[in-house]
Amino acid sequence: MLEELIDFAQGHKIEVRTEKFLREVGYHVHSGSCRLRGKKLIILDRELSVKEQVALLVDEIRRTLPTPSDLPPHLRSLL
Repeated sequence: MLEELIDFAQGHKIEVRTEKFLREVGYHVHSGSCRLRGKKLIILDRELSVKEQVALLVDEIRRTLPTPSDLPPHLRSLL
């Protein structure tokens, strides 16, 4: 499911990266989306469970593409 969501996002010109975040005292990093050089980017914490990564990716896709009609039905139910 995670790979399908990543492929879907990338098909809509949203780059998805999974990264290992550095964690230091007083430095709180979390997954999310941003724009980088005018392009939409979603960064997922590699240390999160697959279930958590799917949930975060679904939330970001929902915010970016409110009505993704071309999303396969089994994934659309997640939105």
